Amino acid sequence: MTAGAKNKGGRPPALKPDARTLKQIRGLGQIQATTKECAAVLGVSEPTFIKFKKDNPEAAEAFECGQAEGRASLRRMQFDAAKKGNATMLIWLGKQLLDQKDKQDITAAVTNNASEDERTAIDEIHSRLDRLLTSKGEAEGS
Repeated sequence: MTAGAKNKGGRPPALKPDARTLKQIRGLGQIQATTKECAAVLGVSEPTFIKFKKDNPEAAEAFECGQAEGRASLRRMQFDAAKKGNATMLIWLGKQLLDQKDKQDITAAVTNNASEDERTAIDEIHSRLDRLLTSKGEAEGS
């Protein structure tokens, strides 16, 4: 130890926000790795990785940027696959990672030979369905 340098004690940090570590974290974000998976790759516990991101904004930013790049890459692949015709896996990934979902159209038909009570019940179902779809649309628009 040099003169004037004081030993702070304690264990040295398991991770350092150096260029190599940040590049690795960004790459893990690109493949949408979980914090548990990131910790395993980096050789630390999950709480250690989470604390490292909290204490080092550049690490959190590298991870978030990597995730965004990964999503953009997935979207590009979806467009390319759609042009080629078979996109089953990319559609599934889009639903999982890009919050995409199938739209559902619900329709009902009323026959003319239904009784008055049946028509009244069907009309009530239509009204409830319309209210439900309207409130769901308003909630999604918020």
